[in-house]
Amino acid sequence: MRRPDPVPSRRTALALSAGGAAALWLPVKADAQTRPPPASLPPEPPPPEAQEAARLLENLLTRLGARVDVGSLRDPVFVIDTGAERTAISDRLADELDLAPGPPVLVHGITAAEVVRTVRLPRLDFSGRRFTNLTPPVFPFAVLGADGLLGLDVLSRFRLTLEVRRRRAMMTPSGPDVDERGFFFNGVASRMPSNITPARSGRFGQLFLTNVQVEGVPTVAFVDSGAQYSIGNLALMRAIDARIGPAARQSIRVYGVIGQSLMVDSGAVSNLRLARRELGATPLLFGDLHAFRVLGLADQPALLLGADILTRFSRITLDYGQSRISLGELIKPPPLRSP
Repeated sequence: MRRPDPVPSRRTALALSAGGAAALWLPVKADAQTRPPPASLPPEPPPPEAQEAARLLENLLTRLGARVDVGSLRDPVFVIDTGAERTAISDRLADELDLAPGPPVLVHGITAAEVVRTVRLPRLDFSGRRFTNLTPPVFPFAVLGADGLLGLDVLSRFRLTLEVRRRRAMMTPSGPDVDERGFFFNGVASRMPSNITPARSGRFGQLFLTNVQVEGVPTVAFVDSGAQYSIGNLALMRAIDARIGPAARQSIRVYGVIGQSLMVDSGAVSNLRLARRELGATPLLFGDLHAFRVLGLADQPALLLGADILTRFSRITLDYGQSRISLGELIKPPPLRSP
């Protein structure tokens, strides 16, 4: 079979017969001076409208975007990216705001790490909260596919709730006010059923799920809402093949935001169990992402959960302070209509 010609696109390669591909990036500090101390990024006291949810924007690439306020004449769109350690900004928006340069940082891409430039962003308002003195890495708008990305430096101090069905995102204080009967915000109970599972924090603040099985193989998974598609590492692919036999897969190319690319295998699994939820047959990619090595997951079966799986739930809640994840109801796909 002829391998498809690589076509660069926003953060991923699309328009392939297999459906598409996923990519991940994890920016980290180049030295001790490149990452501001936590005290330099305090959220201001929330205004009265802080409990209002930010509207998630429709995105043809399945990623979840929301409008933010960075002091420009317009409200730029940032992708909510729980796989990124730091918030990022496009070169187009950085030039539009005429932001001062910051120190370079080391960014972990899908194949290796590279040093990129940063800028100094005085403030960013999202979901009724303000963050100050950010130094986001800068990426070309053409490959970022958005004005910026909201990373864990902004998200991981809160409980982040993504309501896919209602197209909303909300950040609330992290705390013990969640139980198995539902979600509680300011003493008001939600009727949306929940499925809470404990998680552990990764090196850069990602939440790792251990109650995951792929074709019966115990797997560690982490949520990356900025990736279009879910991808397993090679250890997971080998474990699946050893259990049920080698599967037919197609090789395709994926792209990262710093211009790197990598060949991965595209296929599907017949059974994915995620935190006591049976998702059934699920398309997956498999590849040797640099991110798996950075996160210490290269030698054990691991799975990056992208937006293709996250959007199958009515609600996803990532409570970083309590190290747990809660899943809402599975959204049933619309029935197929006869021509």
